[in-house]
Amino acid sequence: MIKARKNEYQNAKSEVNFSHFLMHQCLGMRRWALTVALLLYIVFAIMDVLKFPSEVYSLTLTTRIILVIAPLIYLNVLYWFFPPISIRSNLLILLLVYIGSGLNHSLIYYLSDIYGLQFSELGMVLILMFGCLLLVIPIKPAVFATFIILAVFSAVNVYINSQLADLIFVLIILSFVSGICLTINLIGQKTLYKNYLLINRLYNESITDGLTKLHNKRSFQEEIERLNAIATRDNATLGLILIDADDFKIINDSFGHAVGDDVLIKIAQVIEAKCRRVEDIGFRVGGDEFALILYGINDEKLEQTCFEIVKNVTNFNIKYNRQSVKTSVSLGAVLKSANAKISSDNLTEIADEYLYEAKENGRNQYYLKTFQ
Repeated sequence: MIKARKNEYQNAKSEVNFSHFLMHQCLGMRRWALTVALLLYIVFAIMDVLKFPSEVYSLTLTTRIILVIAPLIYLNVLYWFFPPISIRSNLLILLLVYIGSGLNHSLIYYLSDIYGLQFSELGMVLILMFGCLLLVIPIKPAVFATFIILAVFSAVNVYINSQLADLIFVLIILSFVSGICLTINLIGQKTLYKNYLLINRLYNESITDGLTKLHNKRSFQEEIERLNAIATRDNATLGLILIDADDFKIINDSFGHAVGDDVLIKIAQVIEAKCRRVEDIGFRVGGDEFALILYGINDEKLEQTCFEIVKNVTNFNIKYNRQSVKTSVSLGAVLKSANAKISSDNLTEIADEYLYEAKENGRNQYYLKTFQ
């Protein structure tokens, strides 16, 4: 159950991270799409004044400003000066701008027909390209918004008694344009997702110990700094345990490296079993050296964890050529209290000093300190 919860957390975290990655990759496109759209709509508004009578452009200017231009000004300021970190940020207002521009086009098309004015349908093609492709909106919302736009456009044409054959032809063209743009959008997002998975896999391999599958030393240095900073910010406790296998060289020399590797794997399994929450992380930081970070733990639970690790390793039942392979570990642990201010390096040094004391005073034991 714990492993399933961790997997669920990791999947959710991965989805959020991809959303951030996609925003980073597509930020330039979305910025320029919003800027060009704003400039075009300002030009369209000017053209309304030049070619429409006042009773028409007074209405079209109002709808253009309310539905499109004002939201586009807001989005341009936001994306150029305060860029969001997620591709799903401001999704609702992006969809409203897309739908608003489509509905506004249908309104102007309707007014043009009433007053016998010429109005190009090319604008609808630009709107569909804008919403389906250039804004990099997720596919399902983009399809839904496109359906609304085309449905309203069709209803307007039916209401003004357009020729059915002409309407079908126009809808086929517009649907084709939408389909191409959505397909490009989908392929682009899938390609970026594959790139994200590759980058993520390479990164995970770079922070994972190949033998024990625990995090490695590089990851330890990153995580102890990160979690210590979070604990300081949130006034939370932070537990650190450094673990060293006793007389490991003797085991390697007496029984061979295969048995030594087996001992390391079993120690790693004991450490991993103590990672009961997503905030608990185990590491192999050296040949026979391990670490365990426990976020938000109390002193009683930290001491119990140390005791159980020592006891479980002592009870290993490892045999080689009918000989029992005895092993043990020494632990140095430190608990940073909620209000303590200490660097991650100093925290590690204190735990290392207590590990040294445990080794010097007979091994197969733990020494623990609470840093106030």
